[in-house]
Amino acid sequence: MRLNDDGKTVAAMDVLVPKVGELTGGSQREERCEVIVRRLEEMGLPREPYDWYLDLRRYGTVKHAGFGLGFERMVLFATGLENIRDVIPFPRYPGRADL
Repeated sequence: MRLNDDGKTVAAMDVLVPKVGELTGGSQREERCEVIVRRLEEMGLPREPYDWYLDLRRYGTVKHAGFGLGFERMVLFATGLENIRDVIPFPRYPGRADL
């Protein structure tokens, strides 16, 4: 996620719906190489395995963002049902985890 200029927040959002919770969430990707490198150093991670990713940011990207929508949560919201297990096609719970 892209770190905002205040250094405390990120460029992200969540859509929260009563009785459902988080319906969707999204964020802007970090495009600044220096910020990514600084974060790698803070986390104590080696830079070499991430060189390909840094090259993508350096030579082949534009500012972009993405989001994810929880399909089951959307069905729960649309139908007005109370329990998410009622909208999951193949729910897993204790005693029913057929693999």
